[in-house]
Amino acid sequence: MAILEVIEYFDSSGEIMVMKVPPDGSGEFVLGSQLVVQESQLAAFYRDGRSLDMFSAGRHTLSTQNLPLLGGLIGAPFGQSPFRSYVYFVSTKTFVNLGWGTPTPVTFRDSEFRMVQLRAHGAFSIRIVEPRTFLQTIVGTMGTETTFEIQEYIRSIIVSKLNENLGKTLETILDLPIHYNQIGLQTKQDVRAELEQYGVQLVDLIVEAITPPEDVQERINQATGIAAQDADKYRQIGTIDAMRDAAKNPGGSGEAIGAGLGLGMGVAMGREITGEMAQSNVNAGGGGTDTLESKLTHLKGLMDKGLITEDDFQRKKDQLLSEL
Repeated sequence: MAILEVIEYFDSSGEIMVMKVPPDGSGEFVLGSQLVVQESQLAAFYRDGRSLDMFSAGRHTLSTQNLPLLGGLIGAPFGQSPFRSYVYFVSTKTFVNLGWGTPTPVTFRDSEFRMVQLRAHGAFSIRIVEPRTFLQTIVGTMGTETTFEIQEYIRSIIVSKLNENLGKTLETILDLPIHYNQIGLQTKQDVRAELEQYGVQLVDLIVEAITPPEDVQERINQATGIAAQDADKYRQIGTIDAMRDAAKNPGGSGEAIGAGLGLGMGVAMGREITGEMAQSNVNAGGGGTDTLESKLTHLKGLMDKGLITEDDFQRKKDQLLSEL
């Protein structure tokens, strides 16, 4: 293997947090070799897993003055005895707009919808402020040596802290708009404290979205116009929608299921109408002798809410008129 007389690393992409030279294993160096460190870089010289010295931006000639631990290891004349080492180049710039997200849906125990699978995503910015601590913990102890691995590790911390704050702050996702900013701020504080022990500063963290599955979101949108906080009415909406979808299935078995569900829906609607009308009569003080006009008005209200169809309304209307 050739002796590395000039050791340097240029990051043309601007996206590399840490780079090891040589990338695999170690290389052969001699005292007198030139180490070139670019702006927004720090270089750490390692031998046998041990940090010998840290170098800032500029050109440095390797010698026993800046690598004193090598003095007792090299007995040959200056510049003639190669030794195996490696260098970590650590970027100290701020890395912005790094994306994060839940790789798989996160299970949330919801007081209204029971178990809900949530997804979340956003962006974060970080900066390595303690390169030596960073190399000793994330790179050295954890064996994470690539920018991709470091970002994935930080993303896992963000998702973990977000899950904790969702569980501590929310009882139901119906309250998510109220607590959205609080969840984002608390998650940012928790992640910042977690990263400090690794010599990494969390510059910013943005929670762009926390979303339930499409079917749950659709139910929430429907419930908003009726009574989003009323779990009983929400379940009624879900039952009616399920019956309607099943009745649309083509084929013999689908038609039979549709007919059965249609009958069940008719009975359920009949009970709903009877109950609602009876309650209306009691509230009006009519003792069950409510006027035809009020009954038709109440039926119209049920149809407007989507609890009965226009055909159901017309059929009940004709029935009431025929009793005159």
